[in-house]
Amino acid sequence: MSLQSRVFAGFLVLLLVFGAASAFSVRALHGVRGDLVVLTRGYLQLGRAATQLRTLQELRDATVDRALEEDDALLRRPLLALPRELYPEVMAEKLKEIQALARQLQGTPAATSDTLFLETVFAQARRAIDLASAYDDATARLLDALEAPTFRAEDDADAQARAALVDDWRKRREVYSRELRAIALGVDNRAADALARVERGEKRSEASVVAVATAAAAIGLLVLGMMIRALRPLRTLVTATQALQKGESAAVVDDVTAVITGAGHDDEVAVLARELVNLARALEEREGTLAERSQELLRLSAFAENVIRSVRVGIVVVDEQGRIRTLNPAARSVFALPLQDVEQRRLKDVVDEALSAALPLVEEVRATGALRALPLLAVKDKVVDVVIVPLRDRAGSSAGEVLLLGEDVTAREEARGKLVQSERLAAIGRLAAQITHEIRNPLSSIGLNIELLGDDVVHLPAERRAEVKSILDAVLSEVRRLAEITEGYLRYARLPAPQKQEKDAGDLCADLVAFFANEASQKGVNVELHVQEALPKISIDVDRLRQALLNLLRNGVEACGRGGTVRISARRDHQGDDDAVVVGVKIVVEDNGPGVAPELRDKLFSPFFTTKKEGTGLGLLLTREIVREQKGDVVVDDGALGGAAFVVSLPAA
Repeated sequence: MSLQSRVFAGFLVLLLVFGAASAFSVRALHGVRGDLVVLTRGYLQLGRAATQLRTLQELRDATVDRALEEDDALLRRPLLALPRELYPEVMAEKLKEIQALARQLQGTPAATSDTLFLETVFAQARRAIDLASAYDDATARLLDALEAPTFRAEDDADAQARAALVDDWRKRREVYSRELRAIALGVDNRAADALARVERGEKRSEASVVAVATAAAAIGLLVLGMMIRALRPLRTLVTATQALQKGESAAVVDDVTAVITGAGHDDEVAVLARELVNLARALEEREGTLAERSQELLRLSAFAENVIRSVRVGIVVVDEQGRIRTLNPAARSVFALPLQDVEQRRLKDVVDEALSAALPLVEEVRATGALRALPLLAVKDKVVDVVIVPLRDRAGSSAGEVLLLGEDVTAREEARGKLVQSERLAAIGRLAAQITHEIRNPLSSIGLNIELLGDDVVHLPAERRAEVKSILDAVLSEVRRLAEITEGYLRYARLPAPQKQEKDAGDLCADLVAFFANEASQKGVNVELHVQEALPKISIDVDRLRQALLNLLRNGVEACGRGGTVRISARRDHQGDDDAVVVGVKIVVEDNGPGVAPELRDKLFSPFFTTKKEGTGLGLLLTREIVREQKGDVVVDDGALGGAAFVVSLPAA
């Protein structure tokens, strides 16, 4: 027989043996079950019903006895209601229940030996019903007599009648109670016999089941030994397979196969051994090829990983569930992602609020396969070009994964903005020069003529003199303002080349405060000076930078008004969060005025933009151009005094 046939035959023998043992056990237990059914569903219920019936009878008799002993008619009346209204109906139902249970048990196959007893119980219940009727009538007559107000009268005739009613009631009660006790006693005895019969059947069944199970186990062990003997060569094959997994040569497998075939096995085990030898030889041949390809794949994988890690474009791979599968280091900076691990987290849970516009496009690209772009997206302090493309394999199909590509174009956009601003400012300079040359002389002539007209005002009548003088003063004021604007244009258009020299920023700020103190005090403004020690030297055009800082001081004085405070401070400028690396100096001019609204800060350095009633919109523009000539920059922020703070950053010399 083949190995498969032997295993099947052993399994079939075991199945038949244990099937026969199980069938015998079920048959033995079935007989015990029948007796248990008769006991639990028959005799126990009959006994419970008979006991309840006796209990009700005793309670009813006790209630009537209490009514007989009670002398007070008012207290006796409540005791007469229960024996008349409640107990007869309930006791009749219990007798009918006993009859129904007896008939029900007679119809079960397990209770055929108890048919005569059950018929007796049924007959006893019928007699009890007849006796209950007579007992109920006697009880009713006695209760009616108890309700009469003359029940306790001393008349001899009434006393004899009462005694006769009580004697009759007690006789019928005794007969009825005796019949109920007979039913209960018979059921209890029969239940005890059934319980003993169940115990005997259980012991016989247990002994039979143990004997059959022992025989089945012995046969099973015999069959199992035969199957183990047939399968024993497989252990040797397992040893050979383990040796093959460890990379040992096929000679080991050949030795194991020789042992198996030498033992006389010519079944599936021997075939498996020969195929295992062939597999080992094939694996040895492929192992060399796979080793070469594995080294090549490792080199390609490392190269691709290095390329992705080195590019400055942020790359995020998003799977079909919207979770981040992988990303390169640049993606954390470009997309402002958290520094901790974000792989396997949902994209919408980790991206910046500014990138929320890209989330619907991810699903759109996944659904349509079309490329989508979000140019010039503001992500915190960066400007990012975002492109969303589906990830495709070599065949061009997409598995639902999407690439989120982001390039930091902040420097490019800043350079472009500065170029546009420079072109605008250059155009303004050229235009300012032309306008200045064209209108300076007419403005001077107009001003001179207005002054001459002012000299003739005294010759006018008194009632016209004040009106004409006010008109001429207004026109002269506007002419002077236009002249000031043209002079500002001319100064901006003719900015000279800076003459730089190394200077201490603290000395510059101190000289400026000393020069400006008198002007500030006349306007009721306090000027403070804060200078940090050991400031680095800065390379600047002193006169030009003084002009820019003086413009900022005057703006601060105008912003805070009389009684305000303007502070100019100079401190070291550090590289990032590293206090040890000093890259320059920061000069801060701040005041306690109303400050500058955030939405207006980007417009402050635009040409012709001003928040003053009589401003030209060129002061801060000129200030920034002067600072940028010094290779620095100026920004506006919230100040420590509560107002605006203009921060001038200058590089170290």
